[in-house]
Amino acid sequence: MKLEGYGARIFAGRDPAACQLAHMDGTLSRRHAEIWVENGQTFIRDLGSANGTWVDGTNLGQQPVAMRPGMQIWLGHVPLGVTWAIDGSKTSLAQEIPPELRALIAARQQQQAAAAAAPPPPQDAPASTSTPLPKEYAYRKQGSNDNGTLLLALKQDTFFNGTNIDGYVEFTATDSETVASIFVELVELKRGGVATGHVWDRFLVRQGPWRAQNGDVLPLPFQLRVPPGTPMAGPDVYWEIRGEVDINWASDIEAKIGIHMRNQDMERIRDGLGAMDYRLDEIKSVARGQRFEAEFHPPAHLAKQWGVNDIRLEIEYLGANLKVRMKLDRKGLHHDPMVDQVFEIGRLRAASQPEINATLKAMLDQLLPK
Repeated sequence: MKLEGYGARIFAGRDPAACQLAHMDGTLSRRHAEIWVENGQTFIRDLGSANGTWVDGTNLGQQPVAMRPGMQIWLGHVPLGVTWAIDGSKTSLAQEIPPELRALIAARQQQQAAAAAAPPPPQDAPASTSTPLPKEYAYRKQGSNDNGTLLLALKQDTFFNGTNIDGYVEFTATDSETVASIFVELVELKRGGVATGHVWDRFLVRQGPWRAQNGDVLPLPFQLRVPPGTPMAGPDVYWEIRGEVDINWASDIEAKIGIHMRNQDMERIRDGLGAMDYRLDEIKSVARGQRFEAEFHPPAHLAKQWGVNDIRLEIEYLGANLKVRMKLDRKGLHHDPMVDQVFEIGRLRAASQPEINATLKAMLDQLLPK
């Protein structure tokens, strides 16, 4: 399995339908761990697995850890082999599981079995001390099966890049079962792309295992982070929040709620060009939203007068900055002139629209014939 590029993410576990890195070993959970690339580093995080994710003999838990050459990593009893290509060299992390770690995992299994077998609370005891699901979270969708119902709830269905999504999940058990975890994900899907989409963020709402009884109701809050460079919802890109109750040895409960995503940075650039009477085509995302491309056109009579076909726009997120490149496509020229402008994202969002318009006009003035 190859993992490269900003925001690249895979899941590892026992279920090949849910995990890109799948193995049928019995010590793996259905979806055991996630591995992703962010800011040039590779991270791993356990997803509430029954047998744990172990790094150098220590149980990882739900906190992510940056992976480094020389680490010994196991998913349950399965060694994780990782190879980096650095200046042509390769470093592998694959190891055989030592007896000491096998004993630690066995002890963890015994503890979890004891917790799952513990007697349930009295019938008049509340299933949870969590705050009841607030009524202002009125945008709701649910999924259910014979094991229970999972409800997702939001205040609204439209969000901007670089913000947070606050919501609630409510799990209602309709059977007695052992719950491994409850989690939610922020997912981008593209028409014609991978059916499971790209997971931008994931929130472990509650980690188990615990024994749920028929009639238990568990409302819990969650928060998902929307990255700075997400693409806008449109004909070919759509977004959803997915939730799942992972139940041991039974059918998991899933729910999804569609949302609309907007990109405030792209909108400000679009508005700046429109204010100068330039016709902008649709801004299309490239490489999961960190890069965007579009074409815009001067008024037809001026384009003919200047000998211009169109002006190409390339936009790329670079950490805390946004790089905007304009390329002039002039008739008869083999080398298109271009000009770059780098915006600090915080300043771009705080600037007035006339300031942005002036900056874009200065870029155009450098490109267009005098």
